[in-house]
Amino acid sequence: MFHAYVLFSESGARAGFGHSPDFDWAYANARAPADLVVITPPVPVAFASLVAHEVDRQLAAAGRARAGRARRQAVRIGLRTARSVLRALGLAGPAFLSLGSTRLALRAHAELVGSRIPPRSLVVESALALAGRSLLYEEAMRALASGGLSSLDCAHDLLAAICAEGLGLLVPAVSISSFGARACNRCGSGGPFAATPCAHCGRRACSLCLRCRSMGSARECIPLYLVAAHDYASPHAGAVAEGVNLAIPHVLTDAQVQAAQMLRDWYIGDSAREVLVWAVCGAGKTEVSFSAMHSALASGRRVLFAAPRRDVVAELEPRVRAAFPGVTCSTFCGGSRGQRDYDARVILATTHQAMRFYRRFDLVILDEADAYPFAGSEALASAVHRSLAPSGKIVIMTATPSRGHLARVKSGVLPCIRIPARHHGRPLPEPEVVTAYGGDLLPKVAEIVGAGAGPGTPFLVFVPRRRQAQEVAKYLLLRIPGARVEWVHSQDPARDDKRAAIAGGECDVLVSTSVMERGVTVDGVDVVVCHADDDVVFDYRALVQMAGRAGRTAANPEGCVWFVCANENWHVRTAVGIIREMNEEAASRGLLIGQHSQETSCEEVTPKWA
Repeated sequence: MFHAYVLFSESGARAGFGHSPDFDWAYANARAPADLVVITPPVPVAFASLVAHEVDRQLAAAGRARAGRARRQAVRIGLRTARSVLRALGLAGPAFLSLGSTRLALRAHAELVGSRIPPRSLVVESALALAGRSLLYEEAMRALASGGLSSLDCAHDLLAAICAEGLGLLVPAVSISSFGARACNRCGSGGPFAATPCAHCGRRACSLCLRCRSMGSARECIPLYLVAAHDYASPHAGAVAEGVNLAIPHVLTDAQVQAAQMLRDWYIGDSAREVLVWAVCGAGKTEVSFSAMHSALASGRRVLFAAPRRDVVAELEPRVRAAFPGVTCSTFCGGSRGQRDYDARVILATTHQAMRFYRRFDLVILDEADAYPFAGSEALASAVHRSLAPSGKIVIMTATPSRGHLARVKSGVLPCIRIPARHHGRPLPEPEVVTAYGGDLLPKVAEIVGAGAGPGTPFLVFVPRRRQAQEVAKYLLLRIPGARVEWVHSQDPARDDKRAAIAGGECDVLVSTSVMERGVTVDGVDVVVCHADDDVVFDYRALVQMAGRAGRTAANPEGCVWFVCANENWHVRTAVGIIREMNEEAASRGLLIGQHSQETSCEEVTPKWA
């Protein structure tokens, strides 16, 4: 529990809150004489924070009191405001403090609490140990204790000293505004919240953030410590770091080389804080990002490589370690093995894990920015941007930019680097739109699949809903005798086995929901999207991703794609337009096999149709 108080010094009165008013008062007196008046009983940290904010606002309006009658008036303002705020929050009754019981005399308590003040060198060392992190109360306590900096029973004083020195920030995990609205300070979301019984504060209704519950309980009674990374937190910051060698195991394509050069130039010299790397599916955008990472690491900076999905992070780890063999890397994702190293120069993490960091990274690489669960998540977007240092930069990588990104590119606010060609130098398969007026799409799908399916020519058939996967699969089994047909969805326990079966040639047709639209490479596969005009599920980004499953391998770069629909809507036309435009750009820049490459720049890649 926390208290709100009013602290009087030579500069006037200010409101504050803390776990131990005695400690805060003693720490203030270590610098200059100060008196402190407690204005609340023990309350949840969100309540104490709100009281302090409202009292400080009232004191500013009344003029900062320095002595005598004005000081007594300031105490009355503080007590009156505290009563009003706490009653509005449902805390009313005899627990309120009176004026006479709250004043702390300087000499009476100096010897009692003076021994609790830690040396400043220990405070700075502790802040460095927590630098760049966002920690709930118990996480911060354990971090200090495990680092040998403090015992658990004294860690709260050390945390208070870090905040008093301005090296960290204490906020409620869930704060309350002057209008009574809750907000989570860890994930940045405005809800939803659940008022549940709480073992931490003992109340029957304590607000819990449901957005980031998987990362540990963020409640209005639990403090959150935000400790920013400082330049002195890294021994290499601002200097050329040793052992930062970039080793890419294969030769980059012309498209990758051009994009990597533009990305490095942007990181070194462009004033824009964000850049969009728009690459077609299978272009090899991960290796392109290594150029900017190398520039950051060579100057002693820290890098976060974040992706929404755990399997993508797991797949990235060996590639990043191989590219930067002399750099420490650590992986943060659910189910990851091994000890997490917060001091690693490169952090590989899911976007959820970005909530553990605060103003730490000088460069953030955000891969698959359009993928679930990051796309459309206010909490995850806030977490990624909050992990960025004040002068840091962020690279947004995607094959299917959102409308917001496209609008910013078109207006010139967001620089864009496009990679329009795949690694094998062949054009993207352009979808053929097949319309079946009247809504009876299955005969069309069966006709397409029946004409081509067989050993060595597998088919991925996408449907928008789970129940349709089984329906379409059964229909194809009846219409195409002898075909090996399976269906899969996100809740299928045999999902990985069926993915392996079609990749290994043991399945001819796999009917799937959008669960297979990413991270799937099947040699020689053709793609059919059934109900492609179902824009509730299939927007233009999903359609581009599904079409991107065809023609990915150098052995079979020329797959076929069909969009089967009742009506050719905006999303279908836009998806086809994006793919066609990328092919045209790749041809004009000489990035396809048999053509000469041409120079390009960020200014030349604004989409014509955006």
